[in-house]
Amino acid sequence: MNRPIPRKSAIRPAVILAAILLAAFAARAIFLVQLEKSELGDALSLDSQIYYDVARDISSGAELPRGGFVFNPLYPAFLVVLFKLFGVGLLAPRLFQFAIGLFTIVIVYLTGRRLAPAAWKGKRQGNATALVAAAMTLLYAQFVLYEGMLLASTLEIFFFTASFALALALDDDLKGERPVKLGGRRVPPWASGLVLGVLIGAGALGRPNLFLLLAAALPVWLFARHRASRGWWIPAVSFIVGAAIFLAPPTVYNAQATGRLVPVTSHGGLNFFLGNGPGSTGVYRPPADMRSSARGVMEDAKTKAEAETGRTMTQGEVSDYYVRETLEYIADHPATWLKLLGKKLALFFSVDVPDMPNVYYCMNSCGVLKFLFLPFSVIAPLAICGFLIVLRSGKNRSLISLFLACAVLSVVAFYANSRYRLPASPMLILLAAFFVVWAVREISRNRLKRLAGMSALAVALYLLVSSRPLIELNTGATYSFLGKHYAENKDEAKAQEAFAEAYRLDPNKVEAIVSYARILRQRGLQAEAADMFARAYARSPRFPLVAVEYGMALDRLGRREEAKKLYLEGSSADRPMERALACRLLARAAIAEGDTGEAIRWVKRALVEVPGEPELTKMLEELESAPRAGQ
Repeated sequence: MNRPIPRKSAIRPAVILAAILLAAFAARAIFLVQLEKSELGDALSLDSQIYYDVARDISSGAELPRGGFVFNPLYPAFLVVLFKLFGVGLLAPRLFQFAIGLFTIVIVYLTGRRLAPAAWKGKRQGNATALVAAAMTLLYAQFVLYEGMLLASTLEIFFFTASFALALALDDDLKGERPVKLGGRRVPPWASGLVLGVLIGAGALGRPNLFLLLAAALPVWLFARHRASRGWWIPAVSFIVGAAIFLAPPTVYNAQATGRLVPVTSHGGLNFFLGNGPGSTGVYRPPADMRSSARGVMEDAKTKAEAETGRTMTQGEVSDYYVRETLEYIADHPATWLKLLGKKLALFFSVDVPDMPNVYYCMNSCGVLKFLFLPFSVIAPLAICGFLIVLRSGKNRSLISLFLACAVLSVVAFYANSRYRLPASPMLILLAAFFVVWAVREISRNRLKRLAGMSALAVALYLLVSSRPLIELNTGATYSFLGKHYAENKDEAKAQEAFAEAYRLDPNKVEAIVSYARILRQRGLQAEAADMFARAYARSPRFPLVAVEYGMALDRLGRREEAKKLYLEGSSADRPMERALACRLLARAAIAEGDTGEAIRWVKRALVEVPGEPELTKMLEELESAPRAGQ
């Protein structure tokens, strides 16, 4: 008589997974409450503000921005749907992103079970890989942090993780090992390929530099991997169709708006320049004469390109201009560029490069993040060792190598940033969990020699990525962000403190100096403001408005002749609005000196830059109607 098979071994992993999900839910719920109560609760980073404003306007009936997309359209589209359903606000996006984050943990668990080698299937090691990976995903604070922010990161993580899991499943199906099933029914390969294409296509609307690489590489991989069986072409064709569902609309829209073939967005050339051009450090740091915000750097880059070429340019032409400039620089400095690539490769596997918002600052106001203690400096060494074990075993190594290579290349080709690396983090966590379980298995089998070698490598990599200062982190950016938030909320005292700290942390950054100078001026500290503007002007005279604002500070101190020289310099600046402001100030200076004719001349020059501007038009009418000296 056959004994019934005990269900304890099948139930236990499910119970542990449920406990992990419950802990993940609790962490997100506490984080949401703490975030809503904190000063950062309604503070949006500059990227988030752009997405929020675009989605709010479109959900209210506004048209799409003209001239083609200059931002990745995935997240604004996501927000538009939520704003239409639940109204404009921050709570609905955060709740949906928390739900997506929980579902991503489930996908990580399922992927871990499929990733386990044949010798582990149905055994403790197979379930252990999945559970360790799920637990590590729970304990990585960056996931929870970005789920609370109005950024596409959570969606990108989900699309990358789900596409990796489905690609593994499709590979097993095409090899005849384990079919893809849904609700007990087999999913045909063409359907798996279609869904995989949809995931990749949707992801490309949020992170094109990563998912467009996968869109190009996966059909080639299917052919190379399964050409002998001749079953590769059906899922490959359906994959292309699925990706086109999401990629075709923005491509057509951009073509109609610009007359150019732009798959998603037209600022890739600028990012390529920032990550590989003159003065690049491997992280996001625009040149000294450009602002650091997303909108500001695009405007300044366009102005600079037009000044260099002497003609008006579209965003697509600006992107092409910076690609050419970067390629020329690389050709002239190949050794410098190769060294920079190595640095960015090291940064990919190194500590978290701060992004806005900064996870370490948020921990001060959202204490629950302190309990999510797993740093990337631990994940990365374990993942590298796990990858080496996978390469040796041969199981899934081609697909894992492809996804990892695309993730690394998408960052190294531009600039390093923890947010840009984040989509690949679940896969790296899976590799790390694979190594941890492998190490425990080696200990249980008393295979200590090989384990000692891999453990020594892991420790060496940890010491390398955690202790070596590869870059000078831009920690001042967090305080600049806070200062702008306080200033917008009319808390000038706190704004001054935040901008002062940003300047202290990054005293050579022109934007930090200018921001500090502006709040000093706003608080009536004119002499101190003038000193700060002088420092900014000395470092970068072409920085937007710095010459004009320095002149205004001197004007308030009674140093009018020095101010006029700076206004004259501003009147020939690259930016039309800056030229108009300088001409307006020169007109006011002429009025103060009683020279009405000179004032009229400067107002007319200002109106050339901003035709029909109401205040300037009124000023001109008043000046022309006023009696002149000698009349």
